[in-house]
Amino acid sequence: MNLISKSLLSIFAIIFVVSCSNSMDDADTQQTVYFNQFIPCTAGPDYSAETMENFVAEWNELVAVYDEMVWAGGYAPASGQQGGWWELQWSSKEAADAAWESWLSNAEAQEWDQSSRNVLDCDNSQVGDFDLHGGVNAPDFDWTSFATQSMACRYTDGSTQADLMADMELFNKWVADNGTGDPFTYGVYMPQDSSDPYDFYWLNWHQSFDSMEAGNMNWVENGQEMQATFDSHAVCDDAQLWNSAEFKNEMNS
Repeated sequence: MNLISKSLLSIFAIIFVVSCSNSMDDADTQQTVYFNQFIPCTAGPDYSAETMENFVAEWNELVAVYDEMVWAGGYAPASGQQGGWWELQWSSKEAADAAWESWLSNAEAQEWDQSSRNVLDCDNSQVGDFDLHGGVNAPDFDWTSFATQSMACRYTDGSTQADLMADMELFNKWVADNGTGDPFTYGVYMPQDSSDPYDFYWLNWHQSFDSMEAGNMNWVENGQEMQATFDSHAVCDDAQLWNSAEFKNEMNS
């Protein structure tokens, strides 16, 4: 499953979500790990801001019984992509598996799923499982609406996840010392599917595309030493941009 997006310059050049919520707010240098899933979605013929608002409200009513779903959000294409993503965050993989079994056997849920595809069609047969490693603390981040930049990355020869984790620690310190002051955080998604063509996906979350641009400029001016460290351990595809929004947040409950 290709979530996203040549150099980690793209990744961090955007000093910048579905991963997310207060779980993201609480992410710090401890690199807390969460279980997240992505579902590919395409807009239907009746897709609009109004119909999506109704869609999300109806979906929330149906999933209210799943207490272990702690956050959900969506990513709509902002750089020419053909489809978007629905992200779910769970307390565990076991909780997710149980909820999916219930959802797929629930007649009301399946009827709604079929009838709502004219608004948004999400392919439940293509759910991707990921371990999400949280980035820097962002207590003032407003997850209601935000801007995302994503990159799909592979390790350079000889590099491993341990190198990536160390680079995240260095980057967290860089952000603390050199950040623009605008709300920003990020997440690193490790695919659980061994056949995934990428080793990890890096998502930067900014409050807006304007603050993302400011972060990019700051990175170009001040982040080249950190960039060289990233480049020694990973190579990433070109970045993709997404209009992003939170759909469900039980972390504040």
